[in-house]
Amino acid sequence: TPMDTYTVHDAIEAAGFGKFQIILSIIGGFAWMADSMEVMLLSLLSPSLACEWGVTPFQQALSTTFVFAGWMISSPCWGRICDVYGRKKGLISASLLGFLFGVVTAFTQSFITFLLARFCVGLAVGGVPQSVTMTAEFLPFFWAIGAATEAGIALAVMPTLGWRWLVGFSSVPLALFALSCWWLPESARFHVAHGKLDEARSTLERVARYNKRQLPDGELVAESERGSTRMSELLHPRHRRTTIQIWIIWVLFGLLYYGITIYTTRLFQSGDECHGGTTPMNTTIEATVNSTEPGITNPGCRHLTADDYLDIVITSFSELPGLFVTMILIETIGRRATFALNFALYSICTAALVVCMTRTWIIAVLFVGRAVMAGAFQTGYIYTAEVYPTTLRALGLGAAGGWARVGSMATPIVAQVLSSYNLIIPAIIYTCGGVLGSITAALLPMETKGRAMK
Repeated sequence: TPMDTYTVHDAIEAAGFGKFQIILSIIGGFAWMADSMEVMLLSLLSPSLACEWGVTPFQQALSTTFVFAGWMISSPCWGRICDVYGRKKGLISASLLGFLFGVVTAFTQSFITFLLARFCVGLAVGGVPQSVTMTAEFLPFFWAIGAATEAGIALAVMPTLGWRWLVGFSSVPLALFALSCWWLPESARFHVAHGKLDEARSTLERVARYNKRQLPDGELVAESERGSTRMSELLHPRHRRTTIQIWIIWVLFGLLYYGITIYTTRLFQSGDECHGGTTPMNTTIEATVNSTEPGITNPGCRHLTADDYLDIVITSFSELPGLFVTMILIETIGRRATFALNFALYSICTAALVVCMTRTWIIAVLFVGRAVMAGAFQTGYIYTAEVYPTTLRALGLGAAGGWARVGSMATPIVAQVLSSYNLIIPAIIYTCGGVLGSITAALLPMETKGRAMK
């Protein structure tokens, strides 16, 4: 009879949410912290590389783009590895490789080897987000904590030990995640997919035991419905408009979220007192690196100061209240309105960066800008998961994440190269991007608040 069998989904529902999921969230948090710290590291390293190796703004942007390129290239490969060999083995391998190449980066002696090492870091950490499939409820908060932690480490390390030690310390969360992964059980769905029903049942019993619950009676069987793996399904007429608009929004996520993170460092490093700098534009600190690129005026070699790092910590912590407020808004005014509001507020903040302001006002504007864009990013995860039917959900999220990488690969050119011509050019581009995001979100064809998932 139907009551004599149950699926992995039935077992997870019976086991409920409890101690097991909380531990999973903490372990997954190390992965998200590692990802976040690598992103923050990209912006914090640029001033030191300009001083030590005389890299141009274009080369600084290239070092950032290489990490995202490796990340984008390897993500589908890691997904395949996890499907074939198991999620646990894939996560341990990815995090250990990320830690290894992170340490290698600290010992590089030229920009070329540095670039290759960062590309390899990107290849490795492309597999770490597979941890999001464990449980995702609390992970965005770990991302915000990781960003602030990276800036805090830089504040303590950079003035005395230098950028190589910062790179090394930034790899530690990957090592912690790799060690923590030994506690993880293998995915029950992976075991079922490979016909290992006994191992799957053992895993599910462990989950139920941690949560002090019981599994359903009967025999564990494979789930009959599988997700689609054809991209064409996302562009079927009934999904096409939604899919195209979601892809536009996710490109903007990568462009605008990572953009304001990198742009913050450029503003502080610039020396332009009108836009966040603390020294006159003609003053150099420690050394001056003259650009050889035609048309680019290098403002000189300027290390970030302790005050700069402290202000970066403050703006990084803005993501925590941004996420809390967003979680309230999406349940009150809905997903589309939250999307549109966050993008609109981001545009207002970046538009304000065009005018001359004191350092205090610059910090306030960056604080709000990062908060609302972090909220928009979180809304994107929720909306994208809800708008597609179950059979397309994983594919929809994966494709959207890929488009975010396209935006993130483009933003170093905007934040680092174009800012070397004029500091307000990135602010104008990010403002236009926020306006486009707000309009696109407001015109989404479906509101998912209160809608039953298909």
